[in-house]
Amino acid sequence: MDVAIPTSFKLGAFKYGIFIALIIGLLSILIKISMPYSLPFDQFYQALFFPDLDSYQQVILHYSYFPRLMMALLCGAGLALAGSVMQTVLRNPLASPTTLGVASGAQLGVAIALLLPLSAWHVELSGLFWLTPKTLAFAGGLMATGLVFLLTARKGFAPLQMVLAGMVVTLFLGSLNMVLILFNEQQLTGLFIWGAGALDQNDWNGVIHLLPQVTLALLVLLIIQRPLSILQLGEDVASSIGVKVGLLRIAALVIAVFVTSSIVSEVGIISFIGLVAPSLAKLLGARRLISQLLLSTLVGAVLLLLTDLLVIPFAGVAGELLPTGAVTALIGAPCLLWLLNKQTWSSTQKFQPDSDPQFSEQAFLPVFVISVLVLIALTLMSLLLGQSQSGWQLSFAYSVLDLRIPRVLVAIFSGSALALAGSIIQRITGNPMSSPEVIGISSGAAFALVLGVLMFGSVTRFEQLLLGSGGALFIMFMVWWFSRKSQLSPVKMLLTGVALSALLDSLIRISLASGNEQVKALLAWLSGSTYLVAWSDSLLLIIGTILLAAGLFTCHRWLDLMALGNITASALGLNTYRVRQCLMLFASMLTALAVIVVGPLSFIGLLAPHMAKSMGQYSARHQMLLSCVIGSNIMLLADWLGRNIWFPWQVPAGLLASLIGGGYFIYLLRKQN
Repeated sequence: MDVAIPTSFKLGAFKYGIFIALIIGLLSILIKISMPYSLPFDQFYQALFFPDLDSYQQVILHYSYFPRLMMALLCGAGLALAGSVMQTVLRNPLASPTTLGVASGAQLGVAIALLLPLSAWHVELSGLFWLTPKTLAFAGGLMATGLVFLLTARKGFAPLQMVLAGMVVTLFLGSLNMVLILFNEQQLTGLFIWGAGALDQNDWNGVIHLLPQVTLALLVLLIIQRPLSILQLGEDVASSIGVKVGLLRIAALVIAVFVTSSIVSEVGIISFIGLVAPSLAKLLGARRLISQLLLSTLVGAVLLLLTDLLVIPFAGVAGELLPTGAVTALIGAPCLLWLLNKQTWSSTQKFQPDSDPQFSEQAFLPVFVISVLVLIALTLMSLLLGQSQSGWQLSFAYSVLDLRIPRVLVAIFSGSALALAGSIIQRITGNPMSSPEVIGISSGAAFALVLGVLMFGSVTRFEQLLLGSGGALFIMFMVWWFSRKSQLSPVKMLLTGVALSALLDSLIRISLASGNEQVKALLAWLSGSTYLVAWSDSLLLIIGTILLAAGLFTCHRWLDLMALGNITASALGLNTYRVRQCLMLFASMLTALAVIVVGPLSFIGLLAPHMAKSMGQYSARHQMLLSCVIGSNIMLLADWLGRNIWFPWQVPAGLLASLIGGGYFIYLLRKQN
């Protein structure tokens, strides 16, 4: 009996057939272009399986090119699988190994493993066979996941909160990684660029190690896919039919972290594949969990392979390895922006201010006076007390003070500028986890300067000012452009900033991999360094910060009204759309000033407003004043510690500020949960 096939089904199958044919054709063309040597078809099979060792073309293809393609397929499949599991278990369309900080935690574990002197202590550590890069990467990934869960538990693991918490954890763990790299250059040579996702291979060992791990994870997930699919109906429904939700969620996340850490330990961090592939799988029609897992795995493998095939021809042009993982952000970030434009957020997924604040209003003057006294003490300590070849000593010599005063002034005013910018952003977005670095302003200013050095070589201070300001303003324009349809919705602004920040950070990594010596010289500046700043730098920062702060404090009533919400502020006659534009302009200029002189700094703009609130200051004027002093104190302390604790070596103040501020910020948020 003939069965009638619906016309819609025929058309759908025809479209998918054309799409698959196009992908296969594109892969074939890219493989032919990217192959280092072209071989006849009969030798192609031989080079893949039974290479002729007397033919250097077949040897290079067999031990370098083919393993690289296989590694791209495996890594793409594994990351997409991990991302699909995370999105399903957490019911969060923006969950992925990179947005939740798992990849950064795994990279930190790899760095620690490389520093352990296992060969020297072989006898003593013979029982600690588990101290390997893979196991420590797994532990680091679990630690990062745990931190994100701790930071978002109070908000019910809402998607926006988890993404921002993942960004905070990534910044903090990234600072730890950078400190380890700066102090252990010989042991960790190449870790910075390798950490951006380097897929180059010298043999098949990496593939042999990774293939069974990804396959095992996929098989386990297929076995438990039925109870996992029930989770999509909600926790209450799953619990009512006997599913142990907590245990199942933990097991699935452990598998996702295991796959991610295995991939990171082999090739470094590869961005966005775990986020984009599951979304594309759903767009291709995957509705059931089993089809989402399988199709996401296939899409992720093809997506990373396509990216790597595009990268291979240009790797030699850059002079050094061009990291594929960083290049994926060029594809992934626009996809994330498109996804954000399509995504709608329920009220439970957005930030909701606490109905019962944890802190009560306190008198401003006593707290402010104490903070200023601490600032004076830290300033005197930074100017007069330090280490020299003779050890610790007080110095009143003019030659010493002439070097230290500009550095101290830069630390004070860069901390103040970022604290003001953070206060603005947190108030107009209504989210205490937003800041200049999270929303992308710092990355915009930093990338503009890196691009200027690449294009023009050395640039003057005035040119740096123009470039940094232009980069910060461009990012704010992009945030405005993508958020304009939603009337500058705080959710859209924040997540757009996160996407742009990830994109620009990847571009900076690509620039560093270019081999340009002048760009490499910016590495310390990119860590936030006050080393060798001049009087002109401090004067530029002082004048700019004072002028912008003066203009901002005249608008403090806007910030007070914005904190009441759009509806209330509009009812009181405030044009919230124009006010947001004006205030974000202030935040961009303040951030650009600090980045130009010191470099991109993390956590100052995030932490200082938090600490001001924890001291009972809720009005905009009082919070900004206290935040300025707190930001200055953090930067002064970080600069003094970086200058003296590891003397004669110096650690960039920005890195220490990130460690101090990031650690305290995580503690503060956990304390509030």
